[in-house]
Amino acid sequence: MKFNELTVNSSRLWESLMEMAEIGKAPENGVSRPALSKEDGKARDLLTEWIKPFVDEMMVDEVGNMFFIKHGTNSDLPIVLSGSHLDTQLHGGRFDGVLGVLAVLEVLRTLHENQILLDHGFGLVNWSNEEEARFCPAMGSAVFSGKLSSEQVLDCRASDGSHYGTCLKQIGYAGNQLPSSLKVKAYLELHIEQGPVLENENLDIGVVTGGQGQMTMDVTLQGVAGHAGTVPMRLRADALACASEIISQCRSILLKKEDGVMTVGTMDVEPNSRSTIPSKVVFGMDIRNPHSESLEQLKNQFTEAISSISQKHHCTNNLEIRSFKPPTEFDDSCIEVIESAAKKLQYGYKRMPSGAFHDACMVNEIIPTGMIFTPCLNGISHHPSEYASQEHYLKGRILCYIPCLSFAENDETMSDELKPTNGKKLSDSVAQLIKEEIITNRIPPGERLFDEKDF
Repeated sequence: MKFNELTVNSSRLWESLMEMAEIGKAPENGVSRPALSKEDGKARDLLTEWIKPFVDEMMVDEVGNMFFIKHGTNSDLPIVLSGSHLDTQLHGGRFDGVLGVLAVLEVLRTLHENQILLDHGFGLVNWSNEEEARFCPAMGSAVFSGKLSSEQVLDCRASDGSHYGTCLKQIGYAGNQLPSSLKVKAYLELHIEQGPVLENENLDIGVVTGGQGQMTMDVTLQGVAGHAGTVPMRLRADALACASEIISQCRSILLKKEDGVMTVGTMDVEPNSRSTIPSKVVFGMDIRNPHSESLEQLKNQFTEAISSISQKHHCTNNLEIRSFKPPTEFDDSCIEVIESAAKKLQYGYKRMPSGAFHDACMVNEIIPTGMIFTPCLNGISHHPSEYASQEHYLKGRILCYIPCLSFAENDETMSDELKPTNGKKLSDSVAQLIKEEIITNRIPPGERLFDEKDF
């Protein structure tokens, strides 16, 4: 039995994606399925219905994270976990998060159909409230990793006053298992890139090295209002002109760095009149960089630029750092095993950081973690036009199998002709993360799921 024979059923995955997209269906192929809504509850119900025949155990923790476990032959070993999230933005797309969940469903279907048993248990997870479009801060994966307590999340309220704990009970997914009750060896997540890099470079796969560090800040500039026609330019304290120069200067500073992005996504101008000099401007900045040192340098350089340019424009300023998250570095072994698989399958790939924040970044705090990106059309996400082609997500799903299921059986059970001839253990070449003993299978004699020589 060859590897490709186990992994290709793109039509079934596509059908599952499209059926799931009917729940919360919005205009122009969009999906509106915010966390703990009735639609989220229906999506959870459908996933449970689909997966029941292929798993041995279902667990729901206190904040609604769902775990579906296929037991391994050795119950003393920790499980390998993979998944993502079913909730969407208020006007989101059909692939963000759900691709990573349903791809793992396909892994479990394939294991069942081919009567494959694993030494380690293998599980699918649906993380609760990843998008935080309704409740924030309240990521289910943050509770699992210990960054937030269950009480903090359960008491969280949405802008409309909805209570997290109450809504969770209403959809029937208020569990009682403790988030720490699972022993997990590794976590792997398949996700659309949500950016244009892979498509622009005509690549199949992104081997994710970690998450970018993020700094958010609010800048308030106070000038002096005046008549647009009577105050000479040299005598103005124009808060908007000051803001414009600050933004331009900060952008120039950032472009001199090797990596990183900056976005000014909010701005309030007072008095917001065509014929009045702006007296006050408040704008919000989002700065991201994959290197801790660079992010700290940007913080200092931006602070200096804001101060000096404000003086130049006769304005006062107030800078508030709203958040500062250092970069996340995924496990080297996870990165290497995914990269090795991409090479073997002759996929075009690159190592790249994630510009967006994902559940994997949270889980990485306590468990060795890896992540795989697939391209999305025009880099668009969090929008109804979000799209991932069957060709691309299928390659991502195939690639996801290898680290999830490992590459071979125990060295002890491996036939002599398949053992490495150079004296090197299999784990040395494909990483210590998921060892040789993870997989045993009921495949006819003489056939193997993977050949050591192929890797």
